[in-house]
Amino acid sequence: MLRMKTLTFSLLAGFSLAGGHASAGTGDLAVPRCAPEPLAQAEQGARVVRYRKNIDELTPDELDAFKHAVSEMKRKSQENVYDRRGFLWQAWVHNCTSVDVFNDRQAALPGDRLKQLLGDPTRNSCDVAYFLDKVATEDNAHEEFPGECEHQKNTFLQWHRAQLYFYEQALQAADPNGERGPSTRNVALPYWNFTRKPSGVRYPKAFEDVDSPLYDATRKREGLDSSLATASPNLLAYQIYYMDWADFGGDEYGSLGGGNLETKIHNHMHATYMGGNMADNVTAGLDPLFYAFHNFLDYSFEKWLDEHGDAGIRGSGRTSYMRSEQDASLRRPIGWNAGSGDDQRSDSGDYTANMGQAGLYFDTIRQGYGFQPRYGGEFARKKDIQALIDRHQQAGFVFGANQKSLFAALLSDDAADGAVARPDLTVTAAYKIPARRVASDKRANMVLDRAHADEDYSFQADIYMYPASVSARIGDKSFRDRYLVTSTSHWALSGAHQHDKYVIETDITGIVDSLVPKKRGQTWRITAAITTNDKGRSLIRQGDFSTPVIRLVDRRKPAEPTYEESKP
Repeated sequence: MLRMKTLTFSLLAGFSLAGGHASAGTGDLAVPRCAPEPLAQAEQGARVVRYRKNIDELTPDELDAFKHAVSEMKRKSQENVYDRRGFLWQAWVHNCTSVDVFNDRQAALPGDRLKQLLGDPTRNSCDVAYFLDKVATEDNAHEEFPGECEHQKNTFLQWHRAQLYFYEQALQAADPNGERGPSTRNVALPYWNFTRKPSGVRYPKAFEDVDSPLYDATRKREGLDSSLATASPNLLAYQIYYMDWADFGGDEYGSLGGGNLETKIHNHMHATYMGGNMADNVTAGLDPLFYAFHNFLDYSFEKWLDEHGDAGIRGSGRTSYMRSEQDASLRRPIGWNAGSGDDQRSDSGDYTANMGQAGLYFDTIRQGYGFQPRYGGEFARKKDIQALIDRHQQAGFVFGANQKSLFAALLSDDAADGAVARPDLTVTAAYKIPARRVASDKRANMVLDRAHADEDYSFQADIYMYPASVSARIGDKSFRDRYLVTSTSHWALSGAHQHDKYVIETDITGIVDSLVPKKRGQTWRITAAITTNDKGRSLIRQGDFSTPVIRLVDRRKPAEPTYEESKP
């Protein structure tokens, strides 16, 4: 089982460093990528750049072509579940580490059987015994390995970018000559900007049409109160503009847990907001919304690269091969090589043994796609985020003195991803404000440990810090706004990623230091309010969680590890 940690963003670690200094520091790292240099002539010929657009801004013809492509991919899977260009195989890519494949690589799903499979999140779609009449044996079948997603490490965004790269090519290859409908040759995968109010009841309208191939009957369908945005645009923009790679995208091999984009935004969306097939990483790819959702995360990754460049992404974040077996007819990324992995199998048809190394995907234009609007118009502006920070970090700032903490302000009242008023359980510990600020070579980490769960489950942890003289009125919004330190989510993962232990570790040096001058020696409390989803409600126990503590740890980063070439 994996033992994971998560980090919150750096301004909680150093409130006094905000303002012009933070802005200037980010500017020093900025590498403009929105207007790339012209490609070499050979690469221009090899890659026609297509721009991915907001699903709500597609023209009627573009939407029709996209829907037709998804429909055709589903038809391919009905005719043969082992067609790697089909919808089912592409869903398997996300986390079906192996499937039984008949030696002739043929098995049909006639009638409504594919629809039934896609509509039942409890069925193991990776096990063909659940939905094929023919029984796989050692004599008539062999194993193939569609894919294994990356989560809670520094290859999370790169792996999913590679997955979308091949999925988009499968869309384009669905009916390129328009023999069954509009040509799919120029389809670009649209994205769903979930930081805006949905055009439908809960999702983009295109995904709520029950007669559309984009519809999934398993996801939650309740409308949002006041048609709120799903996730906060301010929190996302803060992560993009002010976080380094380890905080934004994840650190080496998950030793400090997933990046903030994953733990503060992605996990909540999967585990709490969408549900159904999207609630489990094995079935998530069965919902067409998965690809539009992750495409906006990919756009966020692209915006981060525009701001910071890729020089800070090192080690396995560059060299790892992205695990998946794709159809050989789908174009590989420029620079692809097979690496030193297993030899090609003779019983598995023509396939690409992996999706290439992570570093190949840093330059999307070179690989044939970009995003519209090209200059990141889907994101809040940096100057507006800086102004929000400045309002919460005046001279002499003390945590708890504002009506809203910085984190609460970043979440905003216009999004549905805020702290929960009625959690399933709480754990509380006392904390004495120290006499001196945290030493420059140290940091103060708030640690919450889930070490005792018998079975993994998703949960959201809202962490509050407040004077002992104040009652923990979590049901009161004014309390939640004033004393919220952070809110983070864990998405229970299945298969190879499953784990029962989980540690949330949040750097709150800035909060502690702000309290020392005026509050030294006072007793405060730290409360973790834990909320799970419907699946986890029968699993969560009070004793699963330790009481939260604040630990002083060494701020100095360990020496950069050395790496052999990462194998696929």
